[in-house]
Amino acid sequence: MSVSRLNRTQQPSTVTPVRPSARERHQNARDDAASLTDRDRELIYQATGQRIGDGQPNAGWINSLAAAIAADRTGGRLAPGQEVTAAYLKDLSRRWDQAAPGRNPVAGYLEPALRYLSQRGDGNRLDVSA
Repeated sequence: MSVSRLNRTQQPSTVTPVRPSARERHQNARDDAASLTDRDRELIYQATGQRIGDGQPNAGWINSLAAAIAADRTGGRLAPGQEVTAAYLKDLSRRWDQAAPGRNPVAGYLEPALRYLSQRGDGNRLDVSA
């Protein structure tokens, strides 16, 4: 007699979650950089010192503030034509603080970015979307 297949014990399958590699994450951030506006790029430069090329994916590494703004532009959190405001930046930092306490990659850029917006005269505008 043969043993029924139904009586065999199934070995538990171990599924390793697919997580993008660091190289893939950086490539996505560089690709998202094409969605940055000229004003985004100037804000990023003033806050971080990094210039990001205009209108095309950036060939190199981009900083965390640029990556976060670009991801929000690509994902629709920042609509086309919607300016980055002080309220948006504070909300961005708050979201990072909640998601990864003590590991906020944009925290170091927050004050220079807010200072730049204030000097530009955009620091007091009300952003109802944030």
